[in-house]
Amino acid sequence: MKDTISHIHAMCKDWTRELTFYKSEIPFFKRQLGEIAKDYTSKDILAKVDHFENKFYIMSNHFDELLHDVKLKEESILNKAAQKPKYINVKMIEMDGKIEDLMEFTARDFRETKKEFYQFLSKYL
Repeated sequence: MKDTISHIHAMCKDWTRELTFYKSEIPFFKRQLGEIAKDYTSKDILAKVDHFENKFYIMSNHFDELLHDVKLKEESILNKAAQKPKYINVKMIEMDGKIEDLMEFTARDFRETKKEFYQFLSKYL
């Protein structure tokens, strides 16, 4: 399916804001994990703390990689806009479904992880 340069540019901006928000949440989550780790010594609880620390580390790296990919996509779109300024609102570019799929996965994974994390916090904070 073809899309316009302006629409793809807007999507890149939205994705950047979304990923930046997700990334900004991670330090808050880590501080809460630190509170639990200092208050509890049970191996089961510390294993869950370790699980979430690892998950947040992996997610943070994933956000960085995806932000980089979105930035490259946006730069490509801006180059096309500069080359063909009269065609900014004409559907002429094949949309890359890969980034869209990754963003959908990332949003779903973030929501599910956050829900699981808050359920964990509700038991121990």
